Amino acid sequence: MSSKGQPEWHVPENKLPLPTLKLYNSLTRSKVDFVPKNGKQITWYNCGPTVYDSSHIGHARLYVTIDILRRILTDYFNYDILFVMNITDIDDKIILRARQNYLFNNFKSVTNSLSQELIDQVKAALNDFAQTKLGVANNGPALNLAPSKEDPKYLLYANTLRETVQTVASAECSLEDNDLSQEAAHQLLIGSKDVVQSWLDKEKGHTVTDQKVFRDLAAYWEKDFMKDMELLNVRPCDILTRVSEYVPEIVEYVKRIIENGYGYVVDGSVYFDTKAFDTKDAHNYAKLQPWSAGNEGLIEEGEGSLGSKLLGKKNKSDFALWKKSKPGEPSWESPWGPGRPGWHIECSAMASEILGENMDIHSGGIDLAFPHHDNELAQSEAYHGCAQWVNYFIHVGHLHVEGQKMSKSLKNFITIRQALEKYTPRQLRLCFLLHQWDSKLDFKESSMVEVKNVESILNNFFINTKALLNEHKHNAYESDGTHRYRNPEKEIISLLREKQVAIHTALCDSINTPAAMSELMELITNANIYLSNGRNNINVYVLENVAKYVTKMLRIFGVAGNSALEEIGFGVSEQQNVGNTEDIVLPYLRILSGFRDNVRDLARQERDHSEFLVLSDKLRDVDLVELGVSLDDQEDGKALVKLVDKNELIKAREAKLRAQAEKAARKEETAKAKEEERQKRLEKGKIAAEDMFKDVKDEDQKNAYSAFDEQGIPTLDGQGQELPKSRIKKLKKEWEAQKKLHAEYLVWVADNKEPGVIHLNMSKEKNQY
Repeated sequence: MSSKGQPEWHVPENKLPLPTLKLYNSLTRSKVDFVPKNGKQITWYNCGPTVYDSSHIGHARLYVTIDILRRILTDYFNYDILFVMNITDIDDKIILRARQNYLFNNFKSVTNSLSQELIDQVKAALNDFAQTKLGVANNGPALNLAPSKEDPKYLLYANTLRETVQTVASAECSLEDNDLSQEAAHQLLIGSKDVVQSWLDKEKGHTVTDQKVFRDLAAYWEKDFMKDMELLNVRPCDILTRVSEYVPEIVEYVKRIIENGYGYVVDGSVYFDTKAFDTKDAHNYAKLQPWSAGNEGLIEEGEGSLGSKLLGKKNKSDFALWKKSKPGEPSWESPWGPGRPGWHIECSAMASEILGENMDIHSGGIDLAFPHHDNELAQSEAYHGCAQWVNYFIHVGHLHVEGQKMSKSLKNFITIRQALEKYTPRQLRLCFLLHQWDSKLDFKESSMVEVKNVESILNNFFINTKALLNEHKHNAYESDGTHRYRNPEKEIISLLREKQVAIHTALCDSINTPAAMSELMELITNANIYLSNGRNNINVYVLENVAKYVTKMLRIFGVAGNSALEEIGFGVSEQQNVGNTEDIVLPYLRILSGFRDNVRDLARQERDHSEFLVLSDKLRDVDLVELGVSLDDQEDGKALVKLVDKNELIKAREAKLRAQAEKAARKEETAKAKEEERQKRLEKGKIAAEDMFKDVKDEDQKNAYSAFDEQGIPTLDGQGQELPKSRIKKLKKEWEAQKKLHAEYLVWVADNKEPGVIHLNMSKEKNQY
């Protein structure tokens, strides 16, 4: 046995050290190293929706963007995340909407006919709305609606009033026409719903005592929101919390804040003492936006429309932890009397219950930074006695529509369902990926055109690569003795590795998805250039490597399908059902059998070979298109078989047919114009040049000329005066042109053998005169 030992092993040198992950932290207003408190585990709380109405495109931007960040941290950086999200189902907006809907529906259900009394009630509601919302009185059909810069909702209120005035006028006409039907009454109520339900709430809102009224509305819109998230491919949270289910915990939470010296009771409500908190060592109020701490408008907005006017606060910046319930509001028992949680306390109590006295990430929209998130931080740190309840606060940027803040008054309010009628969930996600998550996004038509272009480039690359790979399976073990790993292939592989590093660097830079997508698209551009070399000059395995990496990244971003079995492409959508083998195969076999029957029939009849080409084109352009199969004819005479979405192929075929029809129409129009011109020339050419001036009349309808030369060109005018040389020269040019036209006419007459007759109508098959 040899005594020779192993040689020394040298530790490799990392020539390309990778960057560490940094996140933009609203608590520092800068990018900082991301360091979870427990290794690879992350605790994350995300502010969920207040469920009282349809979710809009701004919600889509927030929750899809948070989903993208969560997927990247989980699937790319391999963190284990406990993701918690709340549903706000106790809130001033919910209380108002539920109460108003309930009262309006009851009022409508007992209204059986149109009457003057009903019209007067609506007018009373109209006047109350005008005074409450706009500070003006309704003195008749014409309202003095002067613009106001102070209230951004002014235009919405003014439009509501105008529409209601028109509705009332229409109802009065119906009454004059003696139309007292229930339908006429209901048209009046529906057309004036906003003002009527506001009036009803003021008159009878205090009588609504059934807590189920409020819960039912919240449950309805929560379900609607969850359906929207499912359509947008947003992963469900790990733990969902509802405020209504955590009221006992919230009461205990408020009690401890009071015990710790940061809360005080005023007439059954509990307020957080911001001054006591801010002057305490290790505590700071409004960490996220200290410059907003004295903004009374934002503070009141955070208190809600039902609670902003409560009196007894020590400091203007103090906010409600617990609100005393008034008649017509849901209530729960507490040491301070019947009441309900304030808005900000809910997240603190629920997040603390699940994640404890500290969490890694808290997220939400930038509009929540103050006062909601700043108040969360204050009350939570007051409760736990800690200096830092959240380590990383991340806020998704605003979404505007065509350069303006989204608003119903501006008629640019887009619900998620409306957006999905125009764009696919994939296109919306691509749109958000192409914008940095913490920056403002302007959602507009032109940007969505760019998104569709990106989607098309990605899809075409996947289709072409998969087609080549499927084709390669049939001759994978054939060889002509030459490898195909030359300089072009080396360049693509080298580029792939460069882009992998660049994309990692972009994602480490506060998850810069626009930069990452730009690197992906540049990689695909170069791969497409390589593809253009033709099927016989490419290495399909090189393309496969690129396509698999692109697919992996898109799957991480939530753009491609979730199935890891789908190695290349966007994947099969959940709406596509996968049937049994017979259901899948038979449609293709029927087309193949039908094509064979037609070929045999033509062959038996010994038909011209052009008919076989027509049959072949029909197979390509009609039959296979209906099955989502594209036959892409290549330069080598062999088609590349591609599986493409059937609807995309049909749209492309329809666009091609439209273009062909438009081209044919233009050609026909041109031919028609040319033919009309030719007919005019022939009609004009009937007169011989020698005779063209002999019957010309002047303004007095007398002969314009009295003498002609041997060619028939005038020499004297009608009064016998000699024509100027310039005039004779001009007439001679006209004579020469007519001589040419007459010669063309004589040739046409000889060809058509119908002298002296011109038929002005043309046959579509052949020109006839």
